[in-house]
Amino acid sequence: MRKNRGFVALASAIALAAALFGGVSTALAATATVPQVQKQLGLNPGSTVSATFTYSITPKELSTGTGNEKTYTDGPTAAIADITLTDASSSANNTGNGAITFGGKSDASAFTHAGVYAWTIKENTTQNTGLGTFQDDPKVYTLIATVVNGDNGLEFSSFVIVKGEATSVTNTSKADALKFDNKYTETTSENNTNLTITKAVEGEQGDKSKQFEFTVTFTAPTVLPEGKTAADVLNAITATANGATVVKIDNAADGATTRTITFTAADAQDVTFSNVLVGTTYSVQETAVDGYAPSWKATANGTESTSQANLLIGENANNGTMTNTHEDVTPTGLVINNLPFIMLGCVAVAGVVAYGAAKRKLEK
Repeated sequence: MRKNRGFVALASAIALAAALFGGVSTALAATATVPQVQKQLGLNPGSTVSATFTYSITPKELSTGTGNEKTYTDGPTAAIADITLTDASSSANNTGNGAITFGGKSDASAFTHAGVYAWTIKENTTQNTGLGTFQDDPKVYTLIATVVNGDNGLEFSSFVIVKGEATSVTNTSKADALKFDNKYTETTSENNTNLTITKAVEGEQGDKSKQFEFTVTFTAPTVLPEGKTAADVLNAITATANGATVVKIDNAADGATTRTITFTAADAQDVTFSNVLVGTTYSVQETAVDGYAPSWKATANGTESTSQANLLIGENANNGTMTNTHEDVTPTGLVINNLPFIMLGCVAVAGVVAYGAAKRKLEK
C-alpha cells in the first residue's frame, strides 16, 4: 500500500523535475491540458496521398527515485485518436493532431485516485495501399502525468514528455511535443506518368530523317526513400529509346544532385524515362540546327508548359515534344515548274509574228 506522504513527496519531485527541465505544462498548474500527438508528413511536389496513422499508448511503470516507489499503472484506458490526412500534398493537408483520452475523457475525471502515471507512446506501421512507400517514424516517447486532488475533484497538474522509453520520472531527455514525422515517396510508372520526350519535324522541306541532339538534366527532390541518396535515385532512372539513340548517360557521383542524359532523335522518335522519383525536375536543351526553328511544348505533372527548365515530374502525365520547323527555301532564277507556260507563250508570240508577215506579203 502506498502511503499518502510518499505520494506527496513523489508529486513534489515530479513538480520540481518539470520546473527544472520543462514540459508541456507548467508544473503544478491545475487542470493542465492533455497534450496531443502531432503528425507531420513530408512528401515531394507532384505527390498526393491519403493515409491514416495510428498509435499505441501503453502504461509504463517507472521508478520515482524514492525507494521502491513506482508510478501507478492502474489508470483508465488511454487511447490516441487516429490521424487521417486526406489528399495530402507537399504544401497542404500534411499535418494533423491526435487527441489523447483517458477512459474516454480529456481530463482526469476517469482516474480513481491521485498519483503519478506514465505511458509509452509509439506509432504503428502505416498501412499503404497506394503506389508509394511510407517511412514511419521510429521515435518512442514516455508521457508522465501527475494527477492531484483539486477543488473540483481529480485534476492533471502537469505533463512531462520524455524522449525514448524512460525508466525513471527524473531524467533530462525532455521533448516539447509528441511529434512524429513521416515521409512518403513514389516513382513514376507506365500508366502515363513516365516522362516521354518526342521529336517532330515540320515544313515542306523538313528532313524527317535528320537526327537532332538533346540533353536532359534531372535534379533530385528533397524527400528521398529511406536509405537512399540523391545520387542513388537519379542513377535508378532508365532511358528507353523508341527509334532514337541514347548517346551518353552520366551517372551521378556521390553527393551529386543532378544527372545528365544525351540522346538523338529524328521525326516521330522518342525516349521514355522510367523509374523517376516523383518530385524530380528536369531541364531539356536541343543543339541548334541551321534552318530549323525549335518550339517546345510539355505537360509537367498534368500541366501544360512551354518552359524548358525545372519541369516537375509528378504522378500525373509527363511528356514533352520538341518541334523543329524547317525554314523553306525558294531558289531564285528560272523556275522549271513554269516552263510549259513559258513555251506556250512563245508559241503564241511566234504565231502572231507569222500571221503579220503573211499578211504583209499578201498586201504587196
